[in-house]
Amino acid sequence: MYPGYRPKPDDVFHAVGFTNRDILAGTHFRILELSARVMEENKKLWHQLGPLVPAMQSDKAKREFVEILFVDPFLGDDQMPYSAPNNETFTSIEYLSDPAFRLCHEYGIQHPPVIAKVKRADIPGNHGVVLRTIHYSRV
Repeated sequence: MYPGYRPKPDDVFHAVGFTNRDILAGTHFRILELSARVMEENKKLWHQLGPLVPAMQSDKAKREFVEILFVDPFLGDDQMPYSAPNNETFTSIEYLSDPAFRLCHEYGIQHPPVIAKVKRADIPGNHGVVLRTIHYSRV
């Protein structure tokens, strides 16, 4: 994993549900843009400060861990943790960490509405990982 990465049971995540309609509209792909955007922003900062770990060690930069986890019916017992409105079914639930949620808004990456705010300990154990990366920013 990443040095210094220590997930805690009380880390906050924002649950976002994707219906078939969202999937057909390509909405779930927008979330994946976060990975490329974080990498692009890290590269810009690297051009300004040089290597980012030493920049962090000299208090010129800070880092945060960005995660998006997911559950879908194919990962377990076909039970989804939330029901969709209007008699629809969620095809996938993605859990955006606080930093992932904030960066989506900062970068203008759209996603369906948040259906719940949960702690890491409350995310179903059969979850998968969509994204796990480090975002650096200037102090």
